[in-house]
Order: sequence, then C-alpha cells, then structure tokens
Amino acid sequence: MAICNDNFNGCFGGPYYPRPIFNCGTTGSNVGGNNIVNPTRSGEWGFFAVQNEQVSSLGQIPFNLISKEGSAVSQSQSGEINITSGNYLVNYSVNVNSNANPVEIALELNGEILPYSSISQSGNGDLKTFSSSVIVSASSNSIIKMLNQTNDDVVILNATLTVTKLLN
Repeated sequence: MAICNDNFNGCFGGPYYPRPIFNCGTTGSNVGGNNIVNPTRSGEWGFFAVQNEQVSSLGQIPFNLISKEGSAVSQSQSGEINITSGNYLVNYSVNVNSNANPVEIALELNGEILPYSSISQSGNGDLKTFSSSVIVSASSNSIIKMLNQTNDDVVILNATLTVTKLLN
C-alpha cells in the first residue's frame, strides 16, 4: 500500500511532512482510506478552559483541566499546567474585557515569559479576542501558566488552551 497526501502531491510522490497523510486506494488516490494521524504529534495532550473570571493585574489565569490523553500533560493546581520534558505545541484563545490600555496576555514557562507568546491590544471596554500558538521546549518537568500582563484587572469571559506533545 502506498502512502499519499492528496492535500499536496497525490499518491506515489512520497509523504510531505507534517501534512496529514492517507493510505492510497488501488487507483492511486485517496478513496476514503484510513487516516494516519499527523506524524509530528505524539497523541498526548491536555485541553484547559475557564469562563467568567476576574484576574488581577499581573495575575495568573486560572485554567482548569477539561480533558487529556496520556501522561505528558497534567494539572496539580488551577492555572498551572504540568508538562514532562519534550517539545509542545500550545494553542490558546482568550476573550477579555478591560478598560485598561493596552490589554496584554502572555504565556510563562517556569517563571519566564515565553518569547512571541505575548499579545496586546488597545483596551476600551470592548471585548478583545486574543489567540496564538507557540512551540515550547521543556528540558525537564515544567510548568506553563498564562498571565494577565495588563496593568489593571481584566475579566476573562471565555478562554481555552490546548497543549499537545510533539514527537522529538
């Protein structure tokens, strides 16, 4: 059975990672064969969420574990996401209401703000939506937090965060 990627190159040309790949049918194109999960992801992940929380200036957003698979991602305390050593894809989306200017959200790994994880927008009392993705590399057991970097309290109306372990 050949490996193909009908989203990119069709069959018989070899796989192009990290795009999803499919098993080819007898005609050389995907005919609804078995999906093969993206080969860059380990299958270990955690999904975290929070709704309607006031978070103080420079405070930690109190995410709680909703669902997970595997042991690489866990939670022992609200707002703190525990990860084992390895590389992770972290996706987050936060709806914030604040009169502060600017409103800023950032991810922290072991007490250090992650480069490129900080997002800010002008605040004027309107609902702001922040979303981003970062790759995190942890050399040992680590803790990820999301922080309100705004110089004022904010109201988190809805926030989600997904942490997926990547294959090394």
